[in-house]
Amino acid sequence: MRRDASSTILDKAQVAPAHYWMRLLCAWAPDSVEPGQFLHLQLPDDTDPLLRRPYTVFRVDETSVDILFQVVGKGSGLLADLQVGDPVRVLGPLGRGFTSPSEDATALIVAGGVGMASLLLLVERLASEGVSTRVFLGSRSRQYFLCREDLAALDVPLDVATDDGTEGHHGFVTDLAAEVLDREAPANPHVYACGPTPMMKALAKITGDRGIPTQVALENRMGCALGVCLGCVVPVESANGLTYERVCTEGPVFDARRVVWEYRL
Repeated sequence: MRRDASSTILDKAQVAPAHYWMRLLCAWAPDSVEPGQFLHLQLPDDTDPLLRRPYTVFRVDETSVDILFQVVGKGSGLLADLQVGDPVRVLGPLGRGFTSPSEDATALIVAGGVGMASLLLLVERLASEGVSTRVFLGSRSRQYFLCREDLAALDVPLDVATDDGTEGHHGFVTDLAAEVLDREAPANPHVYACGPTPMMKALAKITGDRGIPTQVALENRMGCALGVCLGCVVPVESANGLTYERVCTEGPVFDARRVVWEYRL
């Protein structure tokens, strides 16, 4: 059940260039959060920027909730400038999260850059459920890799790719995932992904051609995050043809086969 409540920044750190981790006082029970759900944050100055900003739930415990974000604009820049003890207002948890596969599945997690922020909670959930899990992490350079220590603590196999070749596969993480799928043919694969839209579009083609169920967490600009303003709609295929669904309520997690990707770019 979502709540809109005042919160406080408990801790923060820069974890990569222009990437920050932040811990907020939690206003709701952690067992109410599904991996892939998000928060809508209002900064102390609630007039500039006027609208709240969405941030995925990175991690949660009994008293706090973590976010992991990249500074890409005014809102995220102002959030990164806040200090421990500063107030924020938090609406959440919001949206529809990831659905776990059966225990006999192999979960393949494909993350591009800060997309890992939407996926770590899922990896933790899959590990607790005994689902075999493997992570593919892509970044422009090794200095931008996120969550490596967290994944190591979970003892989850990790494959990495960098655009500049500084570590791991030299190229796109989607190509690396395709190579492993074809070479190793994991049993009953289910793919989960978050990252830049071109990455997810490419991945949807790869898994679609192979008939592999794939869930993707989309990121759209949002106004209300409650399904009222229709500012975050995404084109999807339905039984009646092309339609639009709201990322904030029907998503942010979608079946990759339903997303009409050519309208997303």
